[in-house]
Amino acid sequence: MGNKGSQLLRAGFATGAVIDALAIWPMVIPVLGKILWGIADQSGAYRFAMGYGASLMLGWTGLLIWAYRRPVERRAIAALTILVIGGFVATEIVSVLSGWMVLWRMIPTWILQGILITLFGIGYYYSDTSIY
Repeated sequence: MGNKGSQLLRAGFATGAVIDALAIWPMVIPVLGKILWGIADQSGAYRFAMGYGASLMLGWTGLLIWAYRRPVERRAIAALTILVIGGFVATEIVSVLSGWMVLWRMIPTWILQGILITLFGIGYYYSDTSIY
């Protein structure tokens, strides 16, 4: 099953890297954030927070590319990524419940996050740990 786990991890790392790279654009180009998430805020505080977030997203994209190269050896990145996605989901739920974000805009994001969590979780669980 180690080979299957390795394939799932590799798929998760590749998919996550692509999604993260795409997520940077609406963070640094406010009009794209408005189209995707419906966020009309263009304040300095918004741009500051999005700049920080985009920098972290870029760094995580690089980390996922690095993990892709040796998925089993770097499988701990999958577990850490699940924690990050969990934080995103919690923030998104609070945003929807608070009325800051419209539910229908989050559904596609939650689907993508569910796919990633599944790939990372199953891949992590079934990856060959004999190298440790």
